[in-house]
Amino acid sequence: MEGGLWGTVVILGPILLALAIGWAMLRNRTSKAKLRQTEQATRDLYDDQSAADRTRP
Repeated sequence: MEGGLWGTVVILGPILLALAIGWAMLRNRTSKAKLRQTEQATRDLYDDQSAADRTRP
C-alpha cells in the first residue's frame, strides 16, 4: 500500500503545484487601464517632488 501512496503523491503533487501557480498567475493579473493609472500616479508624485525640491533654498 505504501508504494501506491508514494505513486499518488509523485503524480498528483506536480499537478496540484501547476494548478496553484496557474491560479495565482490569473489572480495577479492587472488590466492595462489599471497599469496606466499606476504609472501616471507615479509620474505625478515624481513631478510634485521635483517641484518641491526646486522651491527649497
